[in-house]
Amino acid sequence: MRILYISQCDLVLSNKGIYSDLIDKLCASGHDVILCCADSKYKKTSLIDDNALKKLEIKVPNQFGVNFIKKGLIILSLENIIKKNIKKFLKKESFDLVIYATPPITFAGAIKYCKKQYNCKSYLMLKDIFPQNAVDLHMISKTGISGILYKIFRKKESALYKVSDKIGCMSNANINYVLEHNSYIDENKVELFPNAINCVDKIEKDKSILEKIGLDKDKLTFIYGGNLGKPQGLDFLSNAIKACENIEKVQFVMIGSGSEKTKFFESLESVSNCKCLERLPHDDYEKLCASCDVGIIALDYRFTIPNYPSRILSYMSCSMPILACTDIVTDIKELVEQEANCGKWCYSDDIEGFVQCVKWFAENQEKLQELGNNAFHYMINNFNTKICVEKLENFMQ
Repeated sequence: MRILYISQCDLVLSNKGIYSDLIDKLCASGHDVILCCADSKYKKTSLIDDNALKKLEIKVPNQFGVNFIKKGLIILSLENIIKKNIKKFLKKESFDLVIYATPPITFAGAIKYCKKQYNCKSYLMLKDIFPQNAVDLHMISKTGISGILYKIFRKKESALYKVSDKIGCMSNANINYVLEHNSYIDENKVELFPNAINCVDKIEKDKSILEKIGLDKDKLTFIYGGNLGKPQGLDFLSNAIKACENIEKVQFVMIGSGSEKTKFFESLESVSNCKCLERLPHDDYEKLCASCDVGIIALDYRFTIPNYPSRILSYMSCSMPILACTDIVTDIKELVEQEANCGKWCYSDDIEGFVQCVKWFAENQEKLQELGNNAFHYMINNFNTKICVEKLENFMQ
């Protein structure tokens, strides 16, 4: 089938990730995919055709590093910008399916145009439940001046759900939340569509890389890699790591970038057993990740929406046990401690709970290999892009 893939950011297929891996698997399965990417880094809007993959690059205003009001206005403008350029550059194309992911939730107009123009089906990969996540973190409220933005975005969210023929959710808790808070959605319209990657052979551990960045290769190493923003609840993570400073033979490495990076890194400068690094090239990060012992997942305790971070996949691909510190509504806890049996969970407003988890890993190192193997095999069986491609194919059939 011919597929139009719409994204709010640039997609580089050589970079491993849930979106690039899905496109790669779709193409490998014989489907014809055209990318439509909206990103501020493009010099101009243009249609790129290198015979391997056709890609419409749409230049849009930069929405990062700006205040929330400006960011909101830019997000609202994406809909018309994308629709206008699809109409200009891809009007004569034909598609069977258009797929897209949240964020953002402002694609409804563009999706509606595509369905009418191409007489195609539409599939939403729900990776973010907005604007409720912004309300949870007190970035906006449902009342007052910011309440106006909330109502606008809520209306856009509903429009996107309604125009989508199928909604794929990351977990069962996601499915339940969407149906509970959007009564107009038929339950048959929603299905499980997990975060997934192209599964490869296990990455071999090489502890020598730890010494290269100034860490002790003989210590139990906990790693956090990924976005460093408000959703990660970094005040808690910083205080929790400080509380573990005196635990023998334990160390931490923090890697990433985001709106809270500077504040987070500065808060850990004096912690003797913690190393903070800027975002690394993908291959270097993979090597470092494979050399560590336990991967950390972090989410702010205030969330009422069930997030399901894709970062866990990079840990699982390295056969790494997981320490998840999250809110209580996500089903990451069930994944880690029961379904995959690959680690420990604590509430991300419980510093002593975090400390006890770290001590458990330190005192039970003979169990780490088994937990890591459990993580790897669970990923192979449940977070494989082959599963997602089959779901899209079944939907079209």
